[in-house]
Amino acid sequence: MRLLVLPPHRDVTLVPEAPEGWQCVDVARDFCRRVFAHDAVEAAAAARERAPATAQTMRELLLLRAAQSVHARADSSVSTRLRALGAVLSAISGPPNGVHLRLDDVALEGGTTERSADVLRSLDQLAPYREDLTLAAARFAGAERVRFWLERDLQLPAAAWLARACPEQVPLEVAGPFAWAHRAVLAQLSVFQRATFVDAAPLRWRVSPGLDEAVSTSLVWLSEALDVRATTPDTVRALTGGAAGWAGHVSLDSLLHPDVLVESGCKVAVVGFCAVDRDAWLDPLGARVSRQALAQGTRRLRDAGVHLVAEWWIGAPGVDEAGLDATLAVLDSEPVFDKLAGVRPFHWPRTPPESGRPLLWPDVNVGAPPDDRDLARSRPFEHVRSIPSASVPQVLAGLATRLLARGPLSPGRVAAACLPEGARPRATDVSAAAIQLDADCAWVQLPAGLDGAPKPSWFAANLRTGSVLAMDARLAPKLAGLVRPMEVASVLGAVPQAQREKLVDTLVARSVLTRVNG
Repeated sequence: MRLLVLPPHRDVTLVPEAPEGWQCVDVARDFCRRVFAHDAVEAAAAARERAPATAQTMRELLLLRAAQSVHARADSSVSTRLRALGAVLSAISGPPNGVHLRLDDVALEGGTTERSADVLRSLDQLAPYREDLTLAAARFAGAERVRFWLERDLQLPAAAWLARACPEQVPLEVAGPFAWAHRAVLAQLSVFQRATFVDAAPLRWRVSPGLDEAVSTSLVWLSEALDVRATTPDTVRALTGGAAGWAGHVSLDSLLHPDVLVESGCKVAVVGFCAVDRDAWLDPLGARVSRQALAQGTRRLRDAGVHLVAEWWIGAPGVDEAGLDATLAVLDSEPVFDKLAGVRPFHWPRTPPESGRPLLWPDVNVGAPPDDRDLARSRPFEHVRSIPSASVPQVLAGLATRLLARGPLSPGRVAAACLPEGARPRATDVSAAAIQLDADCAWVQLPAGLDGAPKPSWFAANLRTGSVLAMDARLAPKLAGLVRPMEVASVLGAVPQAQREKLVDTLVARSVLTRVNG
């Protein structure tokens, strides 16, 4: 029995097609399935209710109860369920854990996955997936061979722990895009010194939004690591295996070839851009793509039913904050994409793109990664008209807030978040003034305040916007369970008319309530 092991943490909305002769051990998905189960979330919440109230335990309890509430709704969308999963992962991975999780990220306490010394130090720290690693490692002794598959550095702390647990007599292999790119450094680490690093063919992934769903008819997913430039149908089919439908990342100029995408079975295309000026869009490699040609290509794709998703890369060479403002104005006036997934920091790649395409950014001074970051994902760079690297996080946060005012952003950089979602059907049995809870908002009663002070309190927490509002307990009986449309007067009849409308307007503006047919 040869085991193909997928350590946490990775995109768990994807499942691989195991190569012939290999049995997949998806520890990442098993972990998320376990901790997101109703009984597990309830147990985690109850443990925090019994524990002494602190700012940390109350924040974690708020996340757990909010996730529990929105996940339980019969009409919850894929995005809402993913936000709930992200909230649970964040809540259960706080201190004393040394590995902190989000839906699409990992942070090491006092360190980074870009530094091998920090990864090795994490081996003896607590991690929320330790139970799942132990169960997986118990299967290694009976295996003919064990191969770890590493797509990204997020998996490295768990992979290192599993490598240390693998019996000496069992051959150990390490493969995947991240492992192969960093094999020179990884092979020097004590836990991987006996491993063989394999340049294996990429796995073929399929999108599986639900952790328990069958995926036999789901879309094939083309990952960003493949660096796909869709120039001919055969180029794409070679990656999808000729699947009837696929989704995934392609270069921005792939949208100039709509017939190629449609003929190859594209259902969802995800692209990146950095800015747009009067004549062209700028892609993450610095190539200019004609605005007029892109508009023509995207119209053809939308007519064919292809869903277009864009990610905005912030901090690219020569794109200052004025350039971001100008780009936002174009996005508002020209709906080129069906969905703007969100913003992400621009990184100068550590190695040349797989496609062989050159980086075309002019007048850039590219440096070397810091000496202690032996697993660096990118290189530092300088450009006279760029946003300083130290300011990028603040600019990202501000821009994300502005974009949220336009519409929902994706819950994270995971495949299922890119799929189109149908609009909530209009309620025909209530008036245009009917209200209900926002799909991502929950009312939560805590035994203490968010500072840990012993005062029972009600809060409205929205997992999409991140907002948390202290609420009047007198409103809780009516609004906490408002998961179906109801008329304002029947819900807030005890509130005087003048105050009632103002209250509803405020709660709608703060994403606590939504007007059902508004």
